[in-house]
Amino acid sequence: MNKHLPLAAGLLLACAAQAQTTVTLYGIADGNVRVDHTSIGTLKSLGSGGEASSRWGLRGTEDLGNGLKAVFNFEQDFDLGDNSAPQGNIAPTTPTSPNSSTGSRLFGRRAIVGIGGAQYGELRIGREYTPLYQTWSVADPFAAGTVARGTNYAVGSVTRFDNSITYETPTYVGFQAKAQYRPGEATTNTVASGATKNGGGGVGLSASYAQGPLYAGVGYLSTKAALDNNTTRSESAAVTYDFGVVKLHALYFHTKNATTTKQQAASAGFTVPLGAFKVIGVVGRVDNKYKDNGSLLHLNDANYFGLGGNYAFSKRTDLYLAHSKIVNQGAAAFVIGDNSNNGLFTAANVPAGFNPWSVQFGIRHLF
Repeated sequence: MNKHLPLAAGLLLACAAQAQTTVTLYGIADGNVRVDHTSIGTLKSLGSGGEASSRWGLRGTEDLGNGLKAVFNFEQDFDLGDNSAPQGNIAPTTPTSPNSSTGSRLFGRRAIVGIGGAQYGELRIGREYTPLYQTWSVADPFAAGTVARGTNYAVGSVTRFDNSITYETPTYVGFQAKAQYRPGEATTNTVASGATKNGGGGVGLSASYAQGPLYAGVGYLSTKAALDNNTTRSESAAVTYDFGVVKLHALYFHTKNATTTKQQAASAGFTVPLGAFKVIGVVGRVDNKYKDNGSLLHLNDANYFGLGGNYAFSKRTDLYLAHSKIVNQGAAAFVIGDNSNNGLFTAANVPAGFNPWSVQFGIRHLF
């Protein structure tokens, strides 16, 4: 008997097992120069994460057989300007979401583990994007990035849930549904002393269709404030249609709670491809209603304008330019943000009725 056969067989088995597991290191480096018009003058800043947040991450899968796989994803922001880690704080002074820890985040963008397969769908546990955000952000002309992003007028949208359980169905002839649940853990959070039972809990739902040139999706989100249990309910709808020479985008948002908030917003946009270059534009409107002596007042609205362009050097590297302006009416004070939300532009220098604008130029590289 050949003494080397057992050793060779062991090596082959080890290689086969290794082939069933994959781990990928990936990331985005995004740096930009930004100019903002605010109530304290024109502000100039170097930003990290304009078109897409600068980040690094690890993702992996293990083949479990019978069409099943285990998955994980850990993703962390970083700031190119000062090497800090955005999204690091976990416990605000007055929390509105459940927190089982008062420490600092390590992977503030996403941290999930799950199991699933092409015919079963996928179940995930951890910090995850909400179905409502995922539904509309893919239809935003600016892909939820730059100073012209839809997040600036997406009333009621919440990007991520901590402590969430998420299930997404398989895609069947273009259709897919997602459901997400966040248990209310405020009663175990010492920072939120006096919180009501189930405060901070939330539910998210979505359904979408993507086939050929058409995309359509609807999303729903319900959240309970950790301190008073007041429920806020939000809905979104998104549609895009690609004609080839131009892609058209439409978004709608609605949100309300039991006390003062009732808002709705809508936008229409376009993307025109010109070889490696594309031109992007959007116009939007926010109706910001509130209660006064039991009556809803139609005041404090805002109009939104965005225009930009993108030039792709390759599939991984591009230049982008974006401009946006908000016309605040009455006591409205909507502000302009990008994917970093760490610049000089703050709500403090956009008083009621002020009309801010921003210009941004940057480079993004995917690795």
